Amino acid sequence: MVNDFRIGCVIAFALIGISPAKASDDEEKLLTITSEPPGAHVILNGRDRGTTPLEMKVGHWAFDTKKSTAFSKHLGEAWTMEISKDGYRTESIELTRGPMTWHSINGKNSYQYWVLNSPSYNVKLRPATRALTNDDVLSLVKSGLGEDLIIEKIKTSPCEFRTDPEDLKMLHDSGLSDQIIATMMHAVPADPAGPATAIQPVKK
Repeated sequence: MVNDFRIGCVIAFALIGISPAKASDDEEKLLTITSEPPGAHVILNGRDRGTTPLEMKVGHWAFDTKKSTAFSKHLGEAWTMEISKDGYRTESIELTRGPMTWHSINGKNSYQYWVLNSPSYNVKLRPATRALTNDDVLSLVKSGLGEDLIIEKIKTSPCEFRTDPEDLKMLHDSGLSDQIIATMMHAVPADPAGPATAIQPVKK
């Protein structure tokens, strides 16, 4: 009698597009966040999660792109991580892809869900460097550094120079050589976003 009832439930579930829940739905899997340097602060969707290296337990379903039933566990929103450390730029990283949509067989029910991209991430944080200014160059000249060293510093630094006509006159009157001024004029402005962050999903 009990077996007949179980068989009947399975058939009923199959007819309406619902499968019996599996024990593996609750199987735990780790989401690992590491950083270079370590000790970075992690905020996930506005919630404090601690510092790197960080491990979070999630169900294996958080990585599953296929949802078979209306009762399948899933991520109901995108996951965005902010990772920060003193002396480094704060990074914002999307950990999920989506939304994906599940539809029932009869087409009357549906929901959207997101999937984690990788079980492990390593983030190389960018130093918070200050851009070189007109005053910095004037200070370097007054310190007695040679012209070649100053030009090399300009070429290898993020720069925010003012080179309007009145600024150029002031720089010349302050003793800067034409070569240094020309290098300042051709310097590439600092990119507010900085170089691309190295975010490496680590496959296990």
